[in-house]
Amino acid sequence: MKTSWLKGIVILLCALTVQAGEYADAFLEGGVTARGVALANTLGCLDYSESAFISNPAGLAYIKNVRLGLMYASQFGLANYNLLGGALPVSGNLRAAVGWIRFSVDDIPLRPDIVREVPDKEARRDTLSILRGMPVRTFSDAENAFFISVGKYNRTVVNLGWRYSKFGLEMPWGLNFKIIYKHLYNLQGFGLGVDWGGRLRVNGEELLDISRLGYLSVGLTLRDIAGTTIYWNSKRQDRIRPAAAISAALEQPLPKFKTQLNLGWAQEYRYIDKARLGVEVVYDQRLFLRIGLNNSGITTGIGLNFKVINRVINLDYAFYHHELGMNHRIGSSIVL
Repeated sequence: MKTSWLKGIVILLCALTVQAGEYADAFLEGGVTARGVALANTLGCLDYSESAFISNPAGLAYIKNVRLGLMYASQFGLANYNLLGGALPVSGNLRAAVGWIRFSVDDIPLRPDIVREVPDKEARRDTLSILRGMPVRTFSDAENAFFISVGKYNRTVVNLGWRYSKFGLEMPWGLNFKIIYKHLYNLQGFGLGVDWGGRLRVNGEELLDISRLGYLSVGLTLRDIAGTTIYWNSKRQDRIRPAAAISAALEQPLPKFKTQLNLGWAQEYRYIDKARLGVEVVYDQRLFLRIGLNNSGITTGIGLNFKVINRVINLDYAFYHHELGMNHRIGSSIVL
């Protein structure tokens, strides 16, 4: 009974994505990777990996080696959520990445509308009895987003005058070119969109003259900067409005304890959303302990780095509670 109830909720959510353009790319929101979920989707200034295109593509500018990553999640045991991506240096300060995000719900029951098609109550009862003994037809909902992304690293030295010290200012930026493809029963929709992201990152000790202060960052992500229209084969069009997200972070080394403390903050402006907070404790660049706070409550996770045949492999796990139930997410990446 509980499974049927949950599946009904998921079906309703799928239907809403078709009916309301504002939520047509909702499957890309709220954090995709295991690390992102564990930190309550506060990676706008903290992601330097192949998955940075999700929160702020400017993070791709810091990639130094070829990287591959994937993520798998079973949403409430009813839907599958997957990510596959990769990134590499191209030339100079330019980086490129590709990514594929897929959200799907399978085996959704397709039942006839008995109330409208059979108005007579007795005939309706007989029809239901007949249908009960027949196999139920099913269909699937699949939502896909394909990304081609670039990131460029820029750095300059800022001199505010003789009374102030010079400091280095990093100004990376990135672009996403994305294709959205949705398939629900006999409906198909396509859309093209562009995202832009930028960061400002500075050594806090140089900027504020505070001994051993770590790096301070602020970030801005503009999603669907020209608006993204989903064109359906039913002749309907859904328009995803442009939206902004801001973020900030402190990366504080604690060398005495072989530890680094990462603090993240983010705020979305597309939906009614509270500010989110994330805390990550990194020990010896091998063990990662994470906790976050978002609209749904507390999120947690853990990460491990280890080497196999001189290749760095990262494993991430996240756990969070939702109104529909507990959820687990697993991710992995490899540096080639």
